[in-house]
Amino acid sequence: MAFQGNGRKVDIRKISAGELEVVRELALAIWPGCYRNIIGPDRVDAMLAVLYATDALEKEMVEEGHVFWVARFADRDVGYASAYRDGERLWLKKLYVRDDHRGHGIGKALTEAALDYFAAGARQLVLYVNRDNTPAIDYYLRSGFTIAAEVPVTMGPYDFTDYMMQRDI
Repeated sequence: MAFQGNGRKVDIRKISAGELEVVRELALAIWPGCYRNIIGPDRVDAMLAVLYATDALEKEMVEEGHVFWVARFADRDVGYASAYRDGERLWLKKLYVRDDHRGHGIGKALTEAALDYFAAGARQLVLYVNRDNTPAIDYYLRSGFTIAAEVPVTMGPYDFTDYMMQRDI
């Protein structure tokens, strides 16, 4: 799937389990800038090691039904997303775009890929976002989401508070 974002052609592709290393590499490049000031560098590195190990990503895909997409611009992978459906809810599990490619519609295109893939029967798009991640919360609010709840989340040995955000499809 290709789209034009601010005059730039970006390709969005659904990936296979054999391509999950691309997601891991993107996470290693994107996550530190997103989270070091929110959760601290020691936690970022520890969480990346666990959450983005290729076997953990493959388990999400194979055992839990997650689908992954990668955005590519000018021969460079610049973002990724994953989603899965649970009843009438479509969960956007991951949505990340490199800093230097934000603001060009890539996040929206990745979200649309998930919606196109899972839309039949889904009535709500739902996600969790760390309550201290103001840039992401602002993006989701501008994208039509509302904060539905504050939710305690445990990732490995770390406890956080996230917002559950949702919008009708």
